[in-house]
Amino acid sequence: IMATRNFVPRSGSEGQLGTQAKPWGVVVADIGHFATLSGSISGSVSSTGSFGRLEIAGDSSLVGDVTIGGNISIGDADTDSLTISADLTSNLVPNADSTFDIGSSTKNWKVGYIEKLELTNITASNNISASGDILSDGRIFEKGTSVIDHATAMSIVFGG
Repeated sequence: IMATRNFVPRSGSEGQLGTQAKPWGVVVADIGHFATLSGSISGSVSSTGSFGRLEIAGDSSLVGDVTIGGNISIGDADTDSLTISADLTSNLVPNADSTFDIGSSTKNWKVGYIEKLELTNITASNNISASGDILSDGRIFEKGTSVIDHATAMSIVFGG
C-alpha cells in the first residue's frame, strides 16, 4: 500500500502497525512524532543527533562514555542521593571562591584522607592531634594567656 494522504484507524486507540510476531523492520518518517507509547522500547542505534530537549522519566541506564555540556543539576530535593562508584579523574573545584561547603553542621563527612591541606583558617570543636611535627612560621596561642613563640622557645614539653 502506498499512501499520499493520512493513514488513520477507524476509531481512536484502535489498531497497530505490525504485530509481535510480524513487526515492521524499519519505520522511516520525514518528521517523526510518537505521542503516546507504553511498554518497553529497546534497540541498538549508532548515530549522532541534536535535540532541543531530552526528557526521560523512570529509571535509566546509560552504558559507555557520556559527555554532558552546559549547566547540570542533579536531584531536586534533600532526600535525593548521588552514588559515585567510579574514581574521580579530575579536580573538584568550586564555581566561586569561599562560597561553598563540604558537608554541614548536621551532616559531617566521617574521615578525610587528604595528602596536604592549604587553609586560611582552622576551627575545631574537639582535639587536633598529630603523629609528626607541627610546624609554624608564627606563634601558637593557647586560649588564655600562654604564648609559644618559636623565636624564643628552644624546647617545650607539656605534662612531662
